[in-house]
Amino acid sequence: MEALPGIWSLTPIGALLGAVVTLYWLLGSGRLIPRSSHERELAQAVKRGDEWKETALDQRTVNAEIRRQNTMLLEAGRTGAKFFADVAPSIEDTEDHRVGP
Repeated sequence: MEALPGIWSLTPIGALLGAVVTLYWLLGSGRLIPRSSHERELAQAVKRGDEWKETALDQRTVNAEIRRQNTMLLEAGRTGAKFFADVAPSIEDTEDHRVGP
């Protein structure tokens, strides 16, 4: 049995509006989340962002060095492949059966 019959048909809109106004007032006045806590969290977020930015810049330098070394390695591979292609005799079927199958 309800203490106040029909009250639930009236409360949803008023309760929602009251909750929104109260929440806005608490946030605006700094009672729900104190300004010092909010500023501390913002400072930590900025610090983390700066750390990520510094790490990304360091990684760019490392990646540039890796690309340079890979380019040198590929060039050495091309040089070696060309050398062996020029020096090594072409292997064809010479009818020499001393070589295994």
